[in-house]
Amino acid sequence: MNDATGGGGGANLAPAALVSVLRECFHGAGEAGAFLDPGQGGLLALLASLSAAEASAPVAGASVARHALHVAFSLDVFAEWIGGLRDVEYDWAQSWARGEVDQGQWRALRERLALGLAALEAAVARHAARDAQAAWGAAGALAHTAYHLGMIQLKVDELRAAQARATSAKQ
Repeated sequence: MNDATGGGGGANLAPAALVSVLRECFHGAGEAGAFLDPGQGGLLALLASLSAAEASAPVAGASVARHALHVAFSLDVFAEWIGGLRDVEYDWAQSWARGEVDQGQWRALRERLALGLAALEAAVARHAARDAQAAWGAAGALAHTAYHLGMIQLKVDELRAAQARATSAKQ
């Protein structure tokens, strides 16, 4: 095993493990995963499977786009907080304000999520080994993102089921 999966040692074990599971959340499990099934894609692939119109459609409340916008906002906040910027008041309600995107905005949002993940990974790698609050924030970022991955997966599953029902009804 390597440090990212718990078999190595050293001071960077916990940050490497957190970064590894964050990557799994966004990029999928590969051959093995901490919480996703082997081979299961992550958040970025799931979002890429949707058009802007599909992402903007309300499904059991909020749209996938609304959740994705909230996750993008949260990545920025978590990266700043883990990096030591802890005296800022963030408008979390604003992160839920928009739920519709056009094709250009949808593409830009997915790019923003990938960039946000990179910034979060860098912050965790740089700060979590020597700052207990940063490590705590990294664990929170992981839990928060994994929750939204699950919610988005449920919404996509329901969206696909509704599309299948509509197709069957037309036949």
